Amino acid sequence: MLKNDLNHHSYKQSGAVLITGLIFLVILTMIVLTVLRSGTLEERMASNTRNKQVALQAAEAVLRDAEISLLTAPTAPFDPFDITQFTNTCTNGLCYQPNAASTWQTIDWGSAAVTRSFASVTSNIPTLTTQPRYIVEIILPPKGTVGHCEPGLAQITARGVGKDGSTAVVQSTVRFKVSTNICNY
Repeated sequence: MLKNDLNHHSYKQSGAVLITGLIFLVILTMIVLTVLRSGTLEERMASNTRNKQVALQAAEAVLRDAEISLLTAPTAPFDPFDITQFTNTCTNGLCYQPNAASTWQTIDWGSAAVTRSFASVTSNIPTLTTQPRYIVEIILPPKGTVGHCEPGLAQITARGVGKDGSTAVVQSTVRFKVSTNICNY
């Protein structure tokens, strides 16, 4: 008789707890998947931001190196200034294209023949696969007569590349003096 009572009670259950439990598990699974996707998205966003910052810092580093090596050290092409080193084809990163738009937008940044890098190899950034590069464009050459020279104007454009290929471009416009007293431009 006890056996019949147990069987009789099992037929009266409708499975409401099972259905409620399944609905709860589905909702919980959806919440977990949403949290995981959100975490992955935030991780990608943080990675992209870091890579952009690496590219920007690399560009800034090579820009500062260019300013120091070109404008303060007694090195060519600015001491003494030689306009013939600046060409329309940007040989060795030295560009002179009067009456033309800036070349930094169309130049082949991967070419060592038309861009420059750090003045010293020891300045290279070891964690980067692509070292930052720069070009110097003469905007206004120095003018003057014997004994009097007006400073020239140059634009230094530096480009850095992050680990994921993200790029940053920074520019600096500088005035430079001709160190000799004889100008014949």
